[in-house]
Amino acid sequence: MGDNSAKLLGLHHVQLAMPTGEEEAAVRFYGAILGLTQVDKPPELAPRGGVWFRDGTLEVHLGVEEPEFMPARKAHPAFLVRNLSTLRERIETAGYRVTDDVPLEGFHRCHVRDPFGNRIELVEPV
Repeated sequence: MGDNSAKLLGLHHVQLAMPTGEEEAAVRFYGAILGLTQVDKPPELAPRGGVWFRDGTLEVHLGVEEPEFMPARKAHPAFLVRNLSTLRERIETAGYRVTDDVPLEGFHRCHVRDPFGNRIELVEPV
């Protein structure tokens, strides 16, 4: 007999909101600074604006939120990273403020706000 139980299998992508017309800022932050590769949105979704990124199995979508954009101040993705100190330096050099948080056992971690104010957590196993 096959297993027909329903369950979550993994995470396909993370979507964050962005304001209208800010695609260049998204590409600069998520592409140039965080190091993700921009990918084309499917043609049927492209007219909505926004930008998609992918690196291996990590996929991040920035979608235009209308009519009024509100950044995610508390809710956030936590990206698993390699060489957090180097990435942190790159983020700070680009002019973004990086903040430390309460230590989490087994991880080094910090937070940054993207150009739109969305909270991003960066974690690296100790």
